[in-house]
Amino acid sequence: MTGYIFLLITIILFSSMEVAGRLIHLAVPPLSMTFLRFFIGFLVILPFIIFNKREMSVVKTMKRADILKIFLLGFTNVFLSMMLLQLAVHRGNASIPAILISSNPLFVYIITAFMTKSVSKSHVIKIISGLFGISGIIIFSQSESFKNPFLALSLSVLASILFAAYTIGAHGMVEKFSNLTVTGLSFLFGSVLYLPFIFAFEDYAFILRLSAKEIYVLLYMGVFITGLGYVFFFEGLKRMKVYVGSMVFFLKPLFALLFSFIFLNERFIPLQIFFVLFILYSTLPEIRKKNVHGS
Repeated sequence: MTGYIFLLITIILFSSMEVAGRLIHLAVPPLSMTFLRFFIGFLVILPFIIFNKREMSVVKTMKRADILKIFLLGFTNVFLSMMLLQLAVHRGNASIPAILISSNPLFVYIITAFMTKSVSKSHVIKIISGLFGISGIIIFSQSESFKNPFLALSLSVLASILFAAYTIGAHGMVEKFSNLTVTGLSFLFGSVLYLPFIFAFEDYAFILRLSAKEIYVLLYMGVFITGLGYVFFFEGLKRMKVYVGSMVFFLKPLFALLFSFIFLNERFIPLQIFFVLFILYSTLPEIRKKNVHGS
């Protein structure tokens, strides 16, 4: 029962990420927001590594090549994928990017099929189903809520593809080391990469103009969604089968639509739910097989 409670909390936290970002997008630039989210998340995970003998022993066994691989994971996920996702949220609404980033297991399927050059008939059906669902979401999205609908939706899809690549790359590293260590270090490396771009392209003085509400939302994104969200996810996975824990991504689109409607008054049409079901159907086999990391 404890595992289900942890995963229920994880579902709620992960599903609220895009909504939280949309709430403060006018006050916090996208690069700075993503940097703060993951750097704070790293600070939250850090004590779980430092004060755990097993985690510290894992860190001590790492070689230079291992550090480089984790750096590349942080570059792919934290820096590239999550930056594109946040830019999409800034340019549009919260629900559509949340739905599209949750389709990352579909792209894991496609990338794996190209790598192994082996795909079954059932896999082809799932891929077609997922692509049909994504196309429907894009075509029937509430385009008036986007400044540039094609750009925002393209950023979301590209973020999902990059997150799928990160998932494939992280799989071996997590098995060799641990979820907490690999995730924590990738958070650190990925977030640090933002600094020169923030200093060059954004007005980082925004931090002095933040209201109490905006500070609370930033802390919520860093401490709860990114930091504790991953901790709860890992703790839940310890207590049950992996595919059950991965249901976080299966349920995120539905929760994201609900949260966007409640907190942002974003409109959605029943037809969008129809296309979401096609995406969920396409990702279900991957969820049963793999441990997919969180957003």
